[in-house]
Amino acid sequence: LTFSSMDAWSIILFVLGYLFLALVALRLLASLYRIIGVYFLCSRRDLHARAGARWAVITGATDGIGKAYAFELADQKFDIFLVSRTASKLFETKKEILEKIPGVNVASYAFDFTAPTHDDYQPLLNELAKIEVGVLVNNVGMAIDCPEAMHEVEGGIAALARISTCNSLPVIILSSSVLEQMVKRKKGVIINISSAAALTEMAYWNVYSAGKRFMLHLSNILRQEYSPHGITVQCITPMGVSTKLKIVDTIVFFEPSATKFARSALKTVGVIGETTGYFAHQIQAEMIGLMPTWLANKLMAIFNLKLRASIHAKRANKA
Repeated sequence: LTFSSMDAWSIILFVLGYLFLALVALRLLASLYRIIGVYFLCSRRDLHARAGARWAVITGATDGIGKAYAFELADQKFDIFLVSRTASKLFETKKEILEKIPGVNVASYAFDFTAPTHDDYQPLLNELAKIEVGVLVNNVGMAIDCPEAMHEVEGGIAALARISTCNSLPVIILSSSVLEQMVKRKKGVIINISSAAALTEMAYWNVYSAGKRFMLHLSNILRQEYSPHGITVQCITPMGVSTKLKIVDTIVFFEPSATKFARSALKTVGVIGETTGYFAHQIQAEMIGLMPTWLANKLMAIFNLKLRASIHAKRANKA
């Protein structure tokens, strides 16, 4: 190699090095924006202006995150349409909302979201067609009781089918139903509650993780299709929240109450299309995102195997 050719290679390596550092810096800045900007610096958007109608429909609305969203939206003077499986719990939730927040209208509909066909949904869709839906919160979901390899999941194929159906079909059918009226109005908000299980290929959570990833993927597609029509589509990927679905015990800082979580997440609507919904959760998500995919998946698999062993040990002690 001549001196001039060596000099040329040095320049190329110098430029490539700076480009690499610039890319790293941009990635870190993007992470900081998603943590600091979204949760502390950006102003809250006018949810009523984005919704364009007073009714908010929430699925899985009698427990945990769904119930918390119902209360927070009622507090913002939305009329509330609760959808969940158990009529008695719907009655109690409706009663609680009306006692705490007088002046809002609350309707409810009992529906089992493991129902597998469009015909099963039709009576519910008929009820939704009677109201102007400004906000749809697709929250209903089912989790595996214990992390297992797919053929060893408790309840077998029947349980896998119920979990898969509940975590994927409602978001398709309900979103498609309300989008028709939202497009005509050129306003509307759809919030899909996924899970941090969507962020990695979570071994031993198989169908649950895949279903939550589907919800995230669909949300990103719908955002492209419907943002030109004035419709806001957001996907929330929470980490640990104090709900009935929670299996893992975590540090309190990283595990807010459902109420605290819903209040935080609603402030991000219109600010960002995909987020965890909570400041501390976003820190966790960004740390995972900075890892190579193979490493994140490997660490998650190790953690889940330890979690499975812990759950089995607890069950054995109880027995």
